[in-house]
Amino acid sequence: MLDDAQLPRDGRGAAPPPPVMRRRLVELSSLGEIDVLTEQECAVTASAVMDAREQWVSRSGSGHFATFGINAYMDLAPSTDTDASYFGAARRSNAELTKRFADLHVRLADVLGCALDLPARYAEDLALPGFHIWLGPAIPRLPVASVHFDLQYQRLLSRPDYARSTGTMSFTLPISLPATGSSLRVWPRCTYSHGRANVPWSRREEPEIVDYRLGRALVHSGHLLHQIGATPLATNDDVRIMLQGHGLVIDDALVLYW
Repeated sequence: MLDDAQLPRDGRGAAPPPPVMRRRLVELSSLGEIDVLTEQECAVTASAVMDAREQWVSRSGSGHFATFGINAYMDLAPSTDTDASYFGAARRSNAELTKRFADLHVRLADVLGCALDLPARYAEDLALPGFHIWLGPAIPRLPVASVHFDLQYQRLLSRPDYARSTGTMSFTLPISLPATGSSLRVWPRCTYSHGRANVPWSRREEPEIVDYRLGRALVHSGHLLHQIGATPLATNDDVRIMLQGHGLVIDDALVLYW
């Protein structure tokens, strides 16, 4: 699904700006980097996220870690009342995200769909891709975040519209990064197809460190073992904002959600 795509031509026969896979990372065909936004566009987006602080959902006692938007791994996967925690809440958060970021979501679908050679769309009943927000004190200084696969989609497979899914995708688009940068830790030899039994083994193997770049989405299947990278020199003035989301391949189209 992440092979380089042939770009469509516009009416004049010229190629549009190239939202193709920029490079492959850690020698994996299943992890790639795609240009989505310029650094200036990231700055404008980050400012809009910060201005909408009243819409954030606090995800920590301190309030220094939050999301702007509802997501399946926090609000759907562990829930016993999925309408209250995810589907109903997503309708409200989607309205706020659309009010501020409609153009961004259009750009995202266009770029991902073109790069992955699949028409991309959003589902009315699922949460739109939203933002993870870490204010300075919450930015991980050590690699202590969960080591995981992205399996949040499994709760969706019981719904008729998604039961016939034939593929998965996850992406992270850096909008604001600490001054000293940020990264993703990945274990190239451990994928979900190998089973969860390999997760303890992988902890004894050094991961690959993949640096994030503003405006460039890291895209993978979600079945690559990964972890948020540490930023040892993060300061309390730093802000880490990531536009996050997933995709399900359904009837040869990419359905984007969070």
